[in-house]
Amino acid sequence: MEPHTNFKLKVLFVEDDQFTLNTVTELLERLGVTVMAVNTVPKAVMALTKFEPNVVLTDLDLGAGPDGSDFLNHVDETYPWIGKVILTAHSSPTLAVDSGQRLPEGVTFLIKSLVTGQDIYKAILDSVDREQEPRHMSLETVDGIFVVSKSQAELLRMLADGLSNGAIARQRDRTLAATESLIHRLFVALGLGSDPDVNQRVIAVKMWQQGKVRIK
Repeated sequence: MEPHTNFKLKVLFVEDDQFTLNTVTELLERLGVTVMAVNTVPKAVMALTKFEPNVVLTDLDLGAGPDGSDFLNHVDETYPWIGKVILTAHSSPTLAVDSGQRLPEGVTFLIKSLVTGQDIYKAILDSVDREQEPRHMSLETVDGIFVVSKSQAELLRMLADGLSNGAIARQRDRTLAATESLIHRLFVALGLGSDPDVNQRVIAVKMWQQGKVRIK
């Protein structure tokens, strides 16, 4: 398989075994992927906003503290557009998580002993394509009120303050492209189409000010 050429893939890799961390990171970097490798969930959560990955690749058993399922659920709730791939020694998703825990829908499950570097790379590419499909940007409403994440609510507050996309990107320490993508997804979450005669930014702010938006 040839390296992905449309954009520079960024993968956040979470693994507490140093040998696996180094080996997989080197494999992906040889395929042209930019990798940030960390060994704990707290480090991974901090890296999400700074690194802005396209995909998270994580083990499930990460030692003491939060595990991979905790991290994946955090990503799914806060950054639903990020692809999610599990790389674990467990043979089954059911056996891999504690009783009462769950894994988000659409997560790719890979078993360490059965996959090659190319298999991991393909799973990463597939997860990017899957998370970019329109069905992953569906509306969520409760009694006619649109429900948004905390991150999306933060964007709404900044829009209401009159900040431009560039100013929002600087304040949140993100790239302009990433910020524009987040704002677009916010508009989709609010049911705002792409009508050229409608100013989505103005309507979104009005909805926020009129109490038509609730934080998840």
